[in-house]
Amino acid sequence: DLRDRVLDHARVARHSLVLDLKTASGLLTWEALRRVPEGGVYTLARSVRDADALTQLTARLADVEQPIILQGEIVDLPMLLADQAEMHFDALIGYNAFLDQADKTGQAAVLAGLLSPTGVISLAERVPRHTQRLHKLVDLDGLAVDLRTRMIQAEEAIYADATDPLVSWDEETLAQALRAAGLTVTATGVTESNDLQITDALLQRWFAPATGDRPSYGQRLAVALSPEEVQQVQDLFVRQLRNQVVTWHSRLVYFTATTATMRASTASM
Repeated sequence: DLRDRVLDHARVARHSLVLDLKTASGLLTWEALRRVPEGGVYTLARSVRDADALTQLTARLADVEQPIILQGEIVDLPMLLADQAEMHFDALIGYNAFLDQADKTGQAAVLAGLLSPTGVISLAERVPRHTQRLHKLVDLDGLAVDLRTRMIQAEEAIYADATDPLVSWDEETLAQALRAAGLTVTATGVTESNDLQITDALLQRWFAPATGDRPSYGQRLAVALSPEEVQQVQDLFVRQLRNQVVTWHSRLVYFTATTATMRASTASM
């Protein structure tokens, strides 16, 4: 699975020093703790809530078994580790560590500076730009041709927004950022297909005004469609998708990055 693949690619040993670049559920952190009983695990929580949750979950472990929990962003790592300036990690691991980050090149440079000469960066990143398009879940023949065209264009515009860090990148963008930091990169993409139950709550989330900063799907359509046309689209979705199970496609990419020293070491073996 994803967890094992990321850790396997990181080539961690029992004594390795590992940094999880984005702990949320603790998916990678827990597995790293299991694999490096003689080493050490640091983990970066992006929010106070995530840091507190992981602190509570790991409190039952013996002191020597607990991860070192940091709180901040990748760009904060040099400051967070300032009292351990000579520390370099054998493995930097992450799941969606770069997902919505704007300055991927700058963050890749930070990671390169934290990597030991023979260290490995192993990442699994979902690429929102290549996620399932909602208009492909329904039969649009019931809509007027002009409305259908503008609806599709409005949805595709979501993923073409160069100012949105969530969708303004693809696997080559991140690979180039890592290469710019002096790393050698391999990337393997996987198209995943999973069943998704379309509930009333999900339909509501798609079309109701968003409660957060990101506009809902309905609000995105409203840029190119009239309120009456958005309602037509919503009615179509409800008729065709309500309580149905659909196949949802997404793109997951595994990245492995190493230093020149690691390349030379591998080549001489």
